[in-house]
Amino acid sequence: MEIIESNEKIKNIMVKRDLRQSENWAEYLSWLKWNSFRTSSGINVEIMPSCIGGLVKVQHPKNLSKEDLDEIEQISLKNKGVFIKIEPMAGQDTKILEDFGYISGVSPLAPPSTIYIDLSLPEENLWKNISKSGRYSIRHSDAKVVFHRNPSDEMLETFYNLAKETASTQGFSSQSMEDLIKKRNIFKDKSYLIMGYDQNNTLLGGKFFLAVDDAVWYLHAGTNSEGRKSDAGHKMMWEAFLYFKNLGYKVMDLDGIDDPRYPRFTKNWGGFSYFKEKFGGTVIRFPEPHIKYLSPVFKILNKIKRIPL
Repeated sequence: MEIIESNEKIKNIMVKRDLRQSENWAEYLSWLKWNSFRTSSGINVEIMPSCIGGLVKVQHPKNLSKEDLDEIEQISLKNKGVFIKIEPMAGQDTKILEDFGYISGVSPLAPPSTIYIDLSLPEENLWKNISKSGRYSIRHSDAKVVFHRNPSDEMLETFYNLAKETASTQGFSSQSMEDLIKKRNIFKDKSYLIMGYDQNNTLLGGKFFLAVDDAVWYLHAGTNSEGRKSDAGHKMMWEAFLYFKNLGYKVMDLDGIDDPRYPRFTKNWGGFSYFKEKFGGTVIRFPEPHIKYLSPVFKILNKIKRIPL
């Protein structure tokens, strides 16, 4: 698989706007108690109030200019921000950040690497880009795939129970039922649930997606033991490609794979990363997070010993 980091190549496959920079995502974060602000050029700035001051994050914004950075800092200062953590979008010139007083961070909050699937490709190209073992699994599976746009509470509960069981089996934490409902309520017709069943209509697995502009993000999934035996996950992913392509979406972001730069952060991601990598696409490595300390106390502490942010 090709790994993309250079600006020239990225331009051809970039999403118009990252999920975490959408108005809907800002509304979702407000539900999680973040105070959401938007700059004059449309950049989401999220601030979590705390006893030490505001904790500021800006995730995958469009490529930032010095004017953008100045406005982000002014918003942060007005809200008693103690530091600003920027996780740049692919293609960002990080020298601009460093010239503005930012230093490299230690750990990301959002997935530091992902895979973009170019849904604008002809169907035969999408198929050819899948690994040999992936194509075999898709052919081998007889799972029936059902699509739900703006899924009902009942369907979300069915998926939630499945995802919770899967997470428990594999040692992951899972999103809450309330979280799924909130995302559905905010994104409405831009939320999708894909479910797989065997020939007796027994549930095998499910996948949850959110969309912004002409791109769609693969966020949550669950597959039971029977689903894994029947390769339902592979069948559902392939059918998702075709479904979203037919709806007019241009890019699917698989929203996270393991990253050797951050072994601790992605240490348990090997299994689902291996699954995602079977489907081809282009690996995107986002630039490392950058931090700017606004609080004098934090500046002094960081000089004594680097703060793990």
